Amino acid sequence: MQLTGWIEESGRLLDRAEIETFATSRLAECGGEFIIETDDCFIRDKYHIMPGLTEGKRVITAEPRVPDMPLCEAIETAVSLRTAKDAVTTLSGGVDSSLVAVLAGLPCIAVGVPGSHDLAAAEKTAEILGLPLTVKEIGTDDIRAALEEVITVIPRITPLDVEIAITGYFIAQTAKEAGASRVLTGQAADELFGGYARYGRSADLRADLAADFAGLAQQRERDAAVAALFGVWYSLPFMDERVVRASRKFSAEELVCGDLRKIALRTVAAEYLPEEIAWRPKKAMQYGSGVSAALEKIAKREGCRRSGELIEKLAAGKI
Repeated sequence: MQLTGWIEESGRLLDRAEIETFATSRLAECGGEFIIETDDCFIRDKYHIMPGLTEGKRVITAEPRVPDMPLCEAIETAVSLRTAKDAVTTLSGGVDSSLVAVLAGLPCIAVGVPGSHDLAAAEKTAEILGLPLTVKEIGTDDIRAALEEVITVIPRITPLDVEIAITGYFIAQTAKEAGASRVLTGQAADELFGGYARYGRSADLRADLAADFAGLAQQRERDAAVAALFGVWYSLPFMDERVVRASRKFSAEELVCGDLRKIALRTVAAEYLPEEIAWRPKKAMQYGSGVSAALEKIAKREGCRRSGELIEKLAAGKI
């Protein structure tokens, strides 16, 4: 039996010796972020968070047996299970990453161009919360070099995917430099609790959230491909089955009301964070880090009208 990642049963982390005593049927009821290879199959965590090839054998997707919990307890449990010596937490200063960071108490990392929104917010948040923070400032030359690598590994090349992947590239690089192999993030909070502006105009919020949550599989493939360049992987507390279940108990009105979004999550976060952080407006990663604007400058410098044109030419081998 070969294990990649970590496994828990009923909120208790399992060691390798114990895992080897479990039958396949029992392993398929465990939580965590893992791939297990046995003689005749692969067993994967429910949301396929742990990246890895599973070719040549049947794949069993685990369905963890977890109790229903209030959201605050679910998030606390999810973060505590993922807190390890080899881990760091990303911090942008938004409610998602700040909540994970304060509960984990791990060293934090933040990346962005000098003077960017996310670096300023992360530094202020880390100071308020008393958390250690490593800041990596990235310049246009750094971004241009990363662009070449990112395009060769991500499965889908669009301007948005490239912008996010480049930001993720420097997150993974900084984590590696800090000696970490696991990076805790706030991914999936928007899709579970209604974080995007368009949700305020949704005719069927629950249907839109479900569709966007399902679409996270493609995002995880992109992020995992970039993180693998540095031998690290992303750990996602909000995609713990306890948190997913808890999120689905809220009505649409408890999640989104006009311009106010992620109400249920922010209400919980306010129990652990100052109000100014818990209710801070969202800013997308590619904009907050300054990467999107930097790519536009690089594109113009190289004779392209927009970054999309630059990305298209690079992908086609025309530059």
